[in-house]
Amino acid sequence: MSQRPLHINLDAGEGLVDERPLYNYVHALNIACGGHAGSAESIKRTLELGDALGLQLGAHPSYPDKMHFGRRSMRLNKEALKGALTEQLVLFQSQIEELGLQWTHLKAHGALYNDLAQDQALSENFLSAIAPFMNDKTLYVQQHSALAQCAEDQGFHCACEYFIDRRYLNASQLLSRSDPRGVIHSAEECLTQLRLMQEGYLIDVNQQKHAVDAHTFCVHSDHPNTQHILQTIHGA
Repeated sequence: MSQRPLHINLDAGEGLVDERPLYNYVHALNIACGGHAGSAESIKRTLELGDALGLQLGAHPSYPDKMHFGRRSMRLNKEALKGALTEQLVLFQSQIEELGLQWTHLKAHGALYNDLAQDQALSENFLSAIAPFMNDKTLYVQQHSALAQCAEDQGFHCACEYFIDRRYLNASQLLSRSDPRGVIHSAEECLTQLRLMQEGYLIDVNQQKHAVDAHTFCVHSDHPNTQHILQTIHGA
């Protein structure tokens, strides 16, 4: 397999840190749209900043859980999930239209992202909820996940995503942040993981090797070492 080109996406508009210095090092923004973080004002500001730099702009919906920053699983029935996601995407779309911009992709956040990787029924409900917004849009998914399979079966355009700054339990499941090994803190280790994934391989936390086909790579804006990680990647 030839090396995958570098395409880095960043979770943005989350209000945790000053993200602006990071935008110069990435290709796409996943913008919080009110579920775990974000408001009309923050969405608009992030869209404007990203557009000025020519970045791809995407929606980053989550469980409706600002208290826990969307990092806690929630049991929502189909209608409740649809309502929460629709509310977020309508808000995001309203700011896109107000600015006269276009958006390119959607990526679930946090616990919702992780739950979708393992739960087929949840994935089907999620896809049903977002489908009205997804004309010509790309859905970021974990390869080999329940969501990836359901989305491909239903004809969604998908991009397989892997994380630069997180360790994996297996090929389709992130190691929990509650595990001290879950987050990679060293910029050099992040670069090593990225280069392996670009070559088509992932080494999980148990040192098992998996073949992967990554289209885009994520780094978190709230990682304490994000700017150094991105500078190390671009300087390599």
